[in-house]
Amino acid sequence: MAQDNNNRFALYATLLALGLVGGISLLLWAITSRVDRSVQVDPSGSVLSDENLPQALRSRVSAGEKALFDRPSAEKTQGIEAIAQNNYADAITAFNASLAKDPNDPEAFIYRNNARIGDKKARTIAVVVPSEGIGVSLEMLRGAAQAQYDINRNGGIDGALLRVVIVKDENDVDVAEAISQTLISDEMVLGVVGHYSSDVTLETAPIYAQGKLVTISPVSTAVDLSGISPYLYRTVPSDSFSAAALAAYMVYYREDRNAAIFFDSTSEASRSLKAEFASFVSAWGGDIVAEYDLSVSGFSRDVLLKAEQDSADTLMIASSLNTLDAAVDIINANAGMLPVLGGDELYNRTLLVETRANSQALTLSVPWHLLSRDTDAEFVRSSQDLWKGDVSWRTASTYDAVLAIATGLQGDATREGLKAALDSEDFNLDTASGPLSFLPSGDRRQVDRLVKVEAGTRSGAGYDFIPFTPFE
Repeated sequence: MAQDNNNRFALYATLLALGLVGGISLLLWAITSRVDRSVQVDPSGSVLSDENLPQALRSRVSAGEKALFDRPSAEKTQGIEAIAQNNYADAITAFNASLAKDPNDPEAFIYRNNARIGDKKARTIAVVVPSEGIGVSLEMLRGAAQAQYDINRNGGIDGALLRVVIVKDENDVDVAEAISQTLISDEMVLGVVGHYSSDVTLETAPIYAQGKLVTISPVSTAVDLSGISPYLYRTVPSDSFSAAALAAYMVYYREDRNAAIFFDSTSEASRSLKAEFASFVSAWGGDIVAEYDLSVSGFSRDVLLKAEQDSADTLMIASSLNTLDAAVDIINANAGMLPVLGGDELYNRTLLVETRANSQALTLSVPWHLLSRDTDAEFVRSSQDLWKGDVSWRTASTYDAVLAIATGLQGDATREGLKAALDSEDFNLDTASGPLSFLPSGDRRQVDRLVKVEAGTRSGAGYDFIPFTPFE
């Protein structure tokens, strides 16, 4: 490909995306009040114990006293029972035995980390994951577990160890709102990592702001989250970066012009990615020839035929957690005929298993990949050692979120101190996915990477996501 195309990709995909997101972020921040208020943290008790939790939330919150995921092993159950009785030595022994059999279990890993703290001085954060889509929940928890492990073995937070409370919100707005109300009322909780979907994050952000409780989302990507709350931050780039990378690949690398978009109108992140992608494609001389709402009628082959009749030379899937099955159907029905573009929601092993050779038509934008040049090699090595396999971008971005909170609590381990640290111009952190600093909007300044699918053995599905740099 000619050198001028290389320059155009770098210019448009990176500078325009940065300019767009940065400009909007600054404007929204100027409108949003960012006044700090002091929060006195009272260490005498926690509403996260069952007797103080609303009945509906008792099965959704645990620091080790109960299993939040189905079918715990006998050893894991023994560890949970020991923690519930404050018998931390026996809990550690039981969790060691459980992890020896299943080293890829982050719930047991976090509970063992907490058992090692026992009655020692600790700082508490909550990590909120969806329970539907168990795979993505475990990916996030692996990042939290690994960060907690690294932080505590390096001395913790000014000598206090990091305690992690796991919360599951079912990816449901009503449940998540009840959870966020509970978390802000517990002054021992100094920060929150979560939530998963942009829809849930949009609805809970005002609640966390009311409680002056910092939340860092490692996975919510919708553009509308930029600047929505002075207490919301992200360790994942917004959809503008993802859309710019995909549109530049389509228009300048492939020199395609006509895209058909499949999306979910019930998902904020899906609508956001669709809109941003359409905007970049149109600005750069392409056209969106059709849009299909997967939430209305799912997918049928007739829709794909109609897209081809409309002269589509590219398919773009702005999937949500609820439309992953439809995305699989599209990829399989396409059977490699047209290139298929997508966002980070499509980055999962199940999709590779279910689409096999047809997945090789895919090009995705993701925040991180373990084989990318700028990835921290020590994090990759450590993660592979802990989990006995490769980890995803969700693990890396959750690791970054926990690390950011722990770093922000150094020196002033209060909610107010954490927010002041994250807002400081001096806050800059080396993380699993590169340098981390926040724009005034709370967004991360980072460009997405492209990955393609090739036959391989890393995932165990016969096909792997591999970093792809179009213009080298």
